[in-house]
Amino acid sequence: MMRSLLAAASVTVLMAACSPAPRQAETPEAAPDAASAPADTPVAPTGAMALGLTATQLENAALAAPDGTGLGDIQRVDVNGAGQITGLVVAPIGAGERWVRLPLEGLTVKTIGQDHLVVADLTLDQLKAMPAWAP
Repeated sequence: MMRSLLAAASVTVLMAACSPAPRQAETPEAAPDAASAPADTPVAPTGAMALGLTATQLENAALAAPDGTGLGDIQRVDVNGAGQITGLVVAPIGAGERWVRLPLEGLTVKTIGQDHLVVADLTLDQLKAMPAWAP
């Protein structure tokens, strides 16, 4: 009986030692967005406003040139250490995963019903030529 128990225990240990390690859940490589920003990047406090809109409204707004031409998607608001919105982080159309930061100066907002359009006096080429944003 002892031999049987010893043999069973040996087989169990051998199987455990030879088994592959448990697989970790695979996560797709994330695009640079608000959720993947470094933990020490300031986040706009609830109720923070700029250009007459909340941070959430700004992040849901479209970015366009004065003639209405689409320039890109607003990915997040840029916030200083005091929690004030100081700029917008934008993914220019056709620039892949590259983001740029627009200061608030010179930006205006057009509201159509419930939708907001942030207007920048820039062309798409000018927007794409801006330095890449890094948190």
